[in-house]
Amino acid sequence: MKKRMMFKIPAMIVMGIILVTGASCSSTSPTTSNSGTVPTNTTGLIVSAVTSTAGGNYAPRNVVAIWVENSSGTFVKSLTVYAAVRAADLTKWAASSGGSTTDARTGATQSNFGTVYGTWNGTNTSGAVVADGTYKVCMELTDKNGTGNFSSFTFTKGATTSTQTPANTSSFSSVTIKWMPL
Repeated sequence: MKKRMMFKIPAMIVMGIILVTGASCSSTSPTTSNSGTVPTNTTGLIVSAVTSTAGGNYAPRNVVAIWVENSSGTFVKSLTVYAAVRAADLTKWAASSGGSTTDARTGATQSNFGTVYGTWNGTNTSGAVVADGTYKVCMELTDKNGTGNFSSFTFTKGATTSTQTPANTSSFSSVTIKWMPL
């Protein structure tokens, strides 16, 4: 029988740093994505979706990206990229963005499926505000050693607030796309 060893050290302040004891480590995986809480009080674009498997053998581990393209399909900006070393498996995102993660929420491969989101302040990777007009939110997810599922949704960047809840697609459900004028 294995014994669990625990060490208790009293809390103390060392050079202005509080050391807290009683913390424990856990090897259990979280039940949802670690992408955080979807913001609600911002201007610009807020996009969120609940992710699910693309049918790969790495599930529930997955890589995912959300980005914006203009109406002609030209890359504007990455919003969220959770991929790190497996970014090449996000083939559509990599081809569109050239790997650009300027100003994007980034992180490692996700350990589980759950809610992912991205926000966009209406600028390109150079920080310049782009013209009002029709844009696409693109989403890609894979849990395979290669291309997974891709979806895109159009929205209008303009002077009017709009909210869309498109139909579920492969790997992306409960999608919400909200534009609030800057």
